Amino acid sequence: EEARAREMDKALLREILLLLAILAVSLGSDPQYDHQTVTYNSHYKGTYCRLLCTVTPFFSPDHSIKTYVSLIEAAETSIDLFTPGFSSWSKCTTFTGCQGCTIDNQKIEEFPVFPALLNAKHQRNITIRILTNDYGQDTCSGKITPLDWLFLNGIEVRTYTSTTFMHAKFMMIDKGKKTSVSSVNFSYTSFMLNREAGVVLEGTCSAATNFYLGVFEGDWAKAKEYKLTNSYNSADTAAITSTKAYPVVVPAPRTIPGAFIPRLMPIEGVTIKKVYTAPDYARDELTLQTLSKVTESFYLTVYQVTDADLCNRIQKLFDKKIEVKLLVSPHIVSYIDYKNAQACYQQLYNAGMKGYLRYAPHYYDYSHQKFWIVDNTTIHLSTGCCDTHNNF
Repeated sequence: EEARAREMDKALLREILLLLAILAVSLGSDPQYDHQTVTYNSHYKGTYCRLLCTVTPFFSPDHSIKTYVSLIEAAETSIDLFTPGFSSWSKCTTFTGCQGCTIDNQKIEEFPVFPALLNAKHQRNITIRILTNDYGQDTCSGKITPLDWLFLNGIEVRTYTSTTFMHAKFMMIDKGKKTSVSSVNFSYTSFMLNREAGVVLEGTCSAATNFYLGVFEGDWAKAKEYKLTNSYNSADTAAITSTKAYPVVVPAPRTIPGAFIPRLMPIEGVTIKKVYTAPDYARDELTLQTLSKVTESFYLTVYQVTDADLCNRIQKLFDKKIEVKLLVSPHIVSYIDYKNAQACYQQLYNAGMKGYLRYAPHYYDYSHQKFWIVDNTTIHLSTGCCDTHNNF
């Protein structure tokens, strides 16, 4: 099963690289996912919270999928989701061309979030909203995609238009009873093969959850209604919209000899200091509010660093005898990002950071987690990478 999944992801990676090549020669045109028509003005300033919450850290490939399914199954009234995409684990989505599977194949979708959402809708009458990107790919004739299926079952789906691309990975349960923020994309690779990181917030976190909900509502109001590109006859529609309970099968994490397996456990009494969003002042929060105040140590684990200004600031910390450690992904999908990241890492290596700059273990497909620890007292967690084109 793992070998099959790896071959599938390799095929998808080849398609991604082909798509990047196509986009590279399409100069003068916006990418397919860019549906922004109005200039965006930053207005979501970071919110100070200073409230004690219960925080449960979770990681891929160890327990991200279990965490997501548990959150969905715990919902009593509502689920609000930010996700850049919604990939099938059953080969019903691709990165190029038209999308979809037959109805019989989509009905047995292997991605556990898919049946969990349908059960929440039909078995418990949960209001569900999904905000995602529109990649401009139609559903193949006679086929259906996961989002088509969810939409036809009364789950609200809209596509993002606020900025060029929506990169957030966020889920709110019951308007803030529980909230997850993570680096996890809705793909097999992200849940089962990558190293990813996230947290679940619960308890007296109202200032934080109200901020996140405000960002979601603002983007939801600007978003476009999801549009089907296929129609289905009455028999097919009846099969698609059946309210019978779906089996939810959560796969066990793969066994990786020698890998560290973090414990999944809630931590009570954690102070949530501040929350913010990109592109609204996120750069200032990291470069001005965080890096300028480091006194002893700065540990960063991230997918990539391609932003030249951030790279220079990391070097300056090291030059000031601050203890700096940088853990990055050895694999990067985009060749352009890979080259820019290598330029940064070479700069830091030449500055003397040999031994303090390391690649994450190669047994993860991608080290896609994004968090940093300041002075061994404060942890910052992000859904975005340290680059300029869509996360700062």
